[in-house]
Amino acid sequence: MNQLKRALIFSLMLLMVLVAVPVVASAAQDSQTTIYAISIDGEITPAMSAFLMNRLEYANRQGAEGVIIEIRTLGGRVDSAIEMRDAIIASGIPVVAYIESRAISAGALISIAADTIIMAPGSHIGAAEPVPNEPKALAFVSGEFRTTAERTGRDPEVAMAMVDITVEIEGLIGPDAILDMTANQASQYGYADHIVSGRSEVLRVMGWSNAQVIEEKPDFRYRIAQFLTSYEVASLLLLLGMLGIAAELFSPGFGAPGIVGIICFALYFAGGFMAGNTDWWAAVIFLAGIILIIIEIIVPGFGIFGIGGIVALFAGIIMAAPTVKQGVVMLTIAMAATVIAIPVFFKIFGRSRLIQRFVLATAETAEMGYTHSVANKNDLLGKTGKTMTVFRPAGSVMIDGERVDAIADGSFIDKDQLVKVIKVEGTRVIVSNYIDTDQVV
Repeated sequence: MNQLKRALIFSLMLLMVLVAVPVVASAAQDSQTTIYAISIDGEITPAMSAFLMNRLEYANRQGAEGVIIEIRTLGGRVDSAIEMRDAIIASGIPVVAYIESRAISAGALISIAADTIIMAPGSHIGAAEPVPNEPKALAFVSGEFRTTAERTGRDPEVAMAMVDITVEIEGLIGPDAILDMTANQASQYGYADHIVSGRSEVLRVMGWSNAQVIEEKPDFRYRIAQFLTSYEVASLLLLLGMLGIAAELFSPGFGAPGIVGIICFALYFAGGFMAGNTDWWAAVIFLAGIILIIIEIIVPGFGIFGIGGIVALFAGIIMAAPTVKQGVVMLTIAMAATVIAIPVFFKIFGRSRLIQRFVLATAETAEMGYTHSVANKNDLLGKTGKTMTVFRPAGSVMIDGERVDAIADGSFIDKDQLVKVIKVEGTRVIVSNYIDTDQVV
């Protein structure tokens, strides 16, 4: 009996321990500080912007102690960088920009938006001159850098010097040069709060040494979107898509050019969808354009369906681009290349099916049962008739009950005069005055 009691007591204590251990561990984990380390590596694109905004929002929802954005970029799209800048400023938790190697151009704007900037030895920040460097673009980008610096308590003149070559700062940057600061220069002018090597040192200087670090890197979906939304790839997809469709219109049946064109357009829109900068209705408008063009090829529409289809295609392409300006530029380049390629397609494949809708494609030959009024004009040679109009020198004459267009041998023949066909040259019938009225029919 005693042994049974001891066994029951032991089992009960073991059960209490097993229950208590997860609870204690969970409580310890809940009390531990959580830091999110978000990697920004490569070109700043709409996909990269969507990734950072998504991860920042998630870290805020999870109640993280802070976020470290680890930056390694040569820059990219200004509009995407502005979206990222706005998300960083709007964050409800501290954001640290850790520049591991370089934060160039758009990367500099992202870094300046952070609460704290930490740079690794040998890293640099700046060189944000807009391309193309037009007055309007320069003023816009310079203003974004200036206001961002003011908002985060940094010298706005230094930020503007990264963009505008006309800004001079004694001891830092001379005339006609764009500012690109080393880590030591950035520290001297308030653009680097610490210079340390590695994430562990970043955690130490921020007082997060004991924090649980959750790494956030772009997954496979974001990497594909990053690739597809880069300016060069998106432009190439659009170009190949238009060339493929154009080649398909010229080639008989449906084959490789059409398949390639469809795949390229699908990837063009898919990149926008994954990056979060394309709405579904842009693809719907594009598909509507294709349907209208198909209807124009099949059903006579006097060009209405074709024109509407082309407009819808262009609208869908532009709406799917990250910005209207980029969409117009990429579309213009693709259209120019397609126009240049059309003569090549014409030579290889002949007339397109769309052109054949408006142009007679077959010859009306005698073998096919067609007859031509010009074929029997040689029979008129030697015949006589009466002029129906004044010849000056061309006019009409009635011969054998039929009206015939002719040319006078002289310069003038009056109406109701008897004439004789003296020569036939192809379609030309030449007549002259005829005197012997007895032979007129």
